Amino acid sequence: MLAQAIEVEVQSLLDNFTSLQANSKQGVVRNGHLPERHLQTGFVDVTVKVLKVRDRTGSEIKFNSILVSAYLKRTKNIEELIHWLYLRGISTGDMQPALRSLLGKQAKGVVSKQCFSTQAAVGSKIRPVV
Repeated sequence: MLAQAIEVEVQSLLDNFTSLQANSKQGVVRNGHLPERHLQTGFVDVTVKVLKVRDRTGSEIKFNSILVSAYLKRTKNIEELIHWLYLRGISTGDMQPALRSLLGKQAKGVVSKQCFSTQAAVGSKIRPVV
């Protein structure tokens, strides 16, 4: 389903630039796929191949998927889950076993990175009690 949605995105871009020509050929065309990537979702890991577009006119037209951004590795719900667990008072060490079942071997790096950003965000909003 995700592949079909990306296909629609690319086709929409190509349709917008059908009038562009380069040497009496279509100016903006499909050009294969980016390397395969794996996205972590809340339920299952998904393998994604995003299409590439080539601009023959030199106008520097590029395709950037709205659905699968350039550096996306995890969907938002996993990051929100990590923040939620942290804010509920579970220490970093205690979150490891809980998240290992969700994230697999990557849990250790993901948790420490997210906890650090959560500490920074929460710490800036805490006021001393007077």
